[in-house]
Amino acid sequence: MTVIAMGRELGSQGKKIADGVARKLGLPVIHYEVIDHLSDRSRVRRSHVVRLLDAKDDPSSELTPDHTLPSILSAYEILELAGLPEGSLLRGWGATALLADVSHVIRVRVTAPAEARLKVLHKKFPKADIETLKREIFLFDEAHAAIMKRHFKADYRDDAMYHLTVDASQVPVQKCVDRIVALAKEPRFVATAESHRKLESLMTEAHVKALLKLHPPTRNLEIEVAAVGRIVQLAGQVSSNELKARCELVAWRVPGIEGVQNSLAIAA
Repeated sequence: MTVIAMGRELGSQGKKIADGVARKLGLPVIHYEVIDHLSDRSRVRRSHVVRLLDAKDDPSSELTPDHTLPSILSAYEILELAGLPEGSLLRGWGATALLADVSHVIRVRVTAPAEARLKVLHKKFPKADIETLKREIFLFDEAHAAIMKRHFKADYRDDAMYHLTVDASQVPVQKCVDRIVALAKEPRFVATAESHRKLESLMTEAHVKALLKLHPPTRNLEIEVAAVGRIVQLAGQVSSNELKARCELVAWRVPGIEGVQNSLAIAA
């Protein structure tokens, strides 16, 4: 299975590159936006969702959560998609950080300077006001940075996060495609039992975190959740023995859990 996590930068030509890579490798392309938890779907900030200019003719129009629901996924859902047996190309904000410890996932950044991205957008939307397009790029980058910092404590502009960074203003689209395809064929990205176990562990962690946030008594708790395979570890502090027991009970509700190590301390 080939899994590629590709960031999304407005006007970088990343969509063309993603589509080209997907055709050559026979992968589905999944365009998404990440949220922290499923319960937050209806409260997505306008500046923290993809504006979907690729699919719209009017960049000045408003987007509501209803318009963006198809592209909004939780971390758990992204991890599930990464586990598809046929592989996938995940293009959006978050997967590059979320899947950083899964050795068979290829992390790619397609970028370009702001002026080059502005030219791409202006060519696509010749009737749009230049200042409006500049504002879209600014809002997009601001939201991208905020999402990555808040959810993953990462800076999407740090090239150390990626196996490959390509500047599409300097490298033709087809050459970008060829570089990514060549990378995908390297033996180091072959899935192994160990890399699958790591993905399973991340899925377990994300599922437990999501359930804790969905459950009103535990929604606002700041505790650590880790997993090794299907063994869950809870750490941190809660205010009572009742909350400690409730957190463990919630963790046990994840299908397939084999054990919960509850190390939560009771705050003095």
